[in-house]
Amino acid sequence: MKTWENFNQLAETVTNEIIEGIQNENLTWEQVWSPKNSPKNYASNRPYLGFNALWLAWVTISKKFKSPYFLTYNQAKHLGGNVKKDEKGSKVVFWKISKFVKGKASNEEGENEDLFGRKFTPFIWTVFNIDQIEGIDFSIEGTEERVFSPIETCESIISGYTTCPNIVHEGDEAFYSPSRDFINMPDKESFKGDEQYYSVLFHEMIHSSGHSSRLGRFAERPALVGFGSVEYSKEELIAEMGASFLNALAGIKDANFKNSLAYLKGWFKPLQEDPKMLIYAAQKAHQAANYILGIDQKGEE
Repeated sequence: MKTWENFNQLAETVTNEIIEGIQNENLTWEQVWSPKNSPKNYASNRPYLGFNALWLAWVTISKKFKSPYFLTYNQAKHLGGNVKKDEKGSKVVFWKISKFVKGKASNEEGENEDLFGRKFTPFIWTVFNIDQIEGIDFSIEGTEERVFSPIETCESIISGYTTCPNIVHEGDEAFYSPSRDFINMPDKESFKGDEQYYSVLFHEMIHSSGHSSRLGRFAERPALVGFGSVEYSKEELIAEMGASFLNALAGIKDANFKNSLAYLKGWFKPLQEDPKMLIYAAQKAHQAANYILGIDQKGEE
């Protein structure tokens, strides 16, 4: 059997498994890498969330602090330390949520009950990185850094993608930039396993195949814009299904399949009125994977 026939058969099998899995599985997606500069409060060891997390991560990097741990002035005093002279803190916002009665409503028994609303009150606090504090013997538990081991089958797929855009490893995000035509990945060691790193990279590689210099898929519709829109959802389905095909070919499907199903199910929700959309995405994903593998669409290598 020719290479293209083998891969067609594999893609069809995986597509059927995906459709069955999405229909039958109760799935939860999880991010398979951990940000290296995730800011935390040193006293409580609780991570900062939302805007505070983004802001303090930037503060840590831009001011070249050694670690992303912060304390308020009072927390530093309570631990027996002081903020160093002339050091300036960073503002963070915390929201206090309180309930209030905004009216009455009838329950199923016809009785009146209080109808509650929620009030959000912002509190601005100033925090200092532990590098800005003296008098405390800070003890940061170091986590042993995972050692990345390249997987030969995965590396051969990447090296065989002759028009692959530049792959950079910066920051904590995985994405493909159509305007600048490059793939950004978090550090390899930040992933839970080597298989997870390659699966995410394959996802971004499938995205990159839509560039005008390759398959031109983005010319058919706006690509990677309008987060949560139908068009965005279609492209995410294509990218994850294509990654699943490459995972299967590389022998790493088992390590990633449940999470891929959860990801696909999440993006399929806006498209459930069109049950043919998964088949459409599978066809486009198959075409993209063929392109990356250098398999001619007519069946000749």
